[in-house]
Amino acid sequence: MRMNKQALSFLSPNEKSLMQLIRMACLVLVAASLIGCAAPALQGARPASALNQQYGLAKSEVLARTDHTTQHLDDAKSILYFQNQGGGGAALGLLLGPFGVAANIEMIKGVTTADVEKLKGKLHLNPDAALQQAAAATSLALQAAASQGDVKVTPFIFVSKTNETDIHLSSVVLFEGEDGQKKWLRRYQYQLPGKYTLDELSSLSEAQTSGVQAASTLAYGALLKYIAAEQDAAIAQEKKITLTSAYLTPRFEMALPGSLIGEQEGRVWVRTMFGVYAVAPADIQIVKN
Repeated sequence: MRMNKQALSFLSPNEKSLMQLIRMACLVLVAASLIGCAAPALQGARPASALNQQYGLAKSEVLARTDHTTQHLDDAKSILYFQNQGGGGAALGLLLGPFGVAANIEMIKGVTTADVEKLKGKLHLNPDAALQQAAAATSLALQAAASQGDVKVTPFIFVSKTNETDIHLSSVVLFEGEDGQKKWLRRYQYQLPGKYTLDELSSLSEAQTSGVQAASTLAYGALLKYIAAEQDAAIAQEKKITLTSAYLTPRFEMALPGSLIGEQEGRVWVRTMFGVYAVAPADIQIVKN
């Protein structure tokens, strides 16, 4: 479908970008089906130089980015909400052209805004404290604040709606640094137990909140234990897989290339181009290549 400049002029910069991404994605899918394409690079271990650096808590610029699908649920910007329900989906937006994209964005934004109004300020969780408590039981010396030249460590709670009713919580930690002149970022994410409706999550009791905080500490402990032992040589030996997961790609269960790290303590650990994820077995399907 060809769109003229006059039609595109009605779109905001974000809407134009989304429209371009949709068109590019379709072209990539068509090209891949016709000629195939090389497998994307999966996330690797931290650079060797990072092993000799100090680590400190920080607030990644990644968390500052919000849009019609992603918003903060607390003033500290340490609890991030994501949902993409509403509208007719990318295919309908492409079919209807720029006006369809704009309409889709507004419908999704409306759902996101309504959800955030119900959840904002209601989740009394502290990912910084959870990570610090977990780090104290490991060999990671984590400073309260990163200094110049340190590896920046950003923990946050990721709240994601995987369908029209189910919401999952995850403990996420980002590591960011520089290897020479090259910046690097690694993402590690652990799906916490249980799932919630919007009403349930907006009215957690004090005991339930304490339970989630404790689960987050355990999750960070598992992530830090894995990260400490992660090596590129072992990554190269991981079984290559294709996976689908509504937890990882809500609404659009795309087949993702990855590798299987292993299964332990009720979680399937996988590696993708976006990060390392520990996922509940019921929320992931794996095809071993």
